[in-house]
Amino acid sequence: MVKIDGNLDARPNLDCPWIEDFVCDEPEGGTGLCPPETDELDCGVMPPSERVLGGRVVRLRRVAESSYKRRVHRVMDHVRRDLTGDLSLAALAKVAHFSPYHFHRIFKATTGETLTAFIQRARLERAAYLMKASPARSLGEIALEVGFCAQSDFSRVFRRHYQLPPSAWDRKSRLDARVVTPDFDHRLARARELGPPLVARVVRHPARRVAYVRMRTPFLGAPLREGYERLTRWLESRGVDWRARALLGWSWDHYETTPLDQVHFNFGFDVPPELRGEGEFGVHAFPAVRAVDVRCRGGLTRIALAWQYLYEEWLPASCHEPAEFPGIKRFRVRPDELGWDEWDLDCSIALR
Repeated sequence: MVKIDGNLDARPNLDCPWIEDFVCDEPEGGTGLCPPETDELDCGVMPPSERVLGGRVVRLRRVAESSYKRRVHRVMDHVRRDLTGDLSLAALAKVAHFSPYHFHRIFKATTGETLTAFIQRARLERAAYLMKASPARSLGEIALEVGFCAQSDFSRVFRRHYQLPPSAWDRKSRLDARVVTPDFDHRLARARELGPPLVARVVRHPARRVAYVRMRTPFLGAPLREGYERLTRWLESRGVDWRARALLGWSWDHYETTPLDQVHFNFGFDVPPELRGEGEFGVHAFPAVRAVDVRCRGGLTRIALAWQYLYEEWLPASCHEPAEFPGIKRFRVRPDELGWDEWDLDCSIALR
């Protein structure tokens, strides 16, 4: 804060390092805030009068708080996409536009997990994904692909995290049984027995730019629907006819290896190029991909069966390998149209 006529001015110092990344061209009537690079927050008008000054502080505080979470999420997505890149504290703090002297504490305060623990978990989860999808690949090859310097480092961290060495894992069973209910395997077996056969097809999907909302612990049910409804209300307020847009769902986490309280899921609608993100609503660009898709119609067990089929049967028997890309649910019918009890979507895995 600075002094004006002997009084404290509650406006932040716009020369400070964190705020300069958000200052954009001043709109008519006041000062605007905009995000660094791909973080897209809306620009607000803040009249300079003393009476409105308090409201301006509230506005900046709201933008700052939402930007902290979004900037940390941007780092998490960056790590998932580039596990072999420079993931040093200094490099990731730069991605988030935070000082490296404080970023490790900001990350822990935002996620409940240390930056080092998250990077290790992201590497282990990607390794488990590759081990399951490509059983013939060696541990050494997979260890290097996910960012470990040597197989011995990978084995030590894997054993500490999952309580068994990677060489002892059958590459089929779940590494974190807390994610599923005790009768899960029985329900899958029943779904396979009673349902129609699953059919995989290799297709091409166009590039899409999606506005998304990120939800924590989607297995609880309520956060999934509530997040979806918040996203659709926001899109309506921005003049987007979301009912006519493609809907995608994805997670950078792996359900079978990630602790339940750390799982996040994203709903995203295809949006026009001029739409910018705001607050909890981000924008992400998906490239065009060649993928293997399996259509699912029914309950959540049917979807789980489709993923199991793709990873345990189709991928190992094919000549394909999964790309560095999360699995995506491509909705044929929106969940709100089906009452949230049934689903009609394609489980889609991008291929190299």
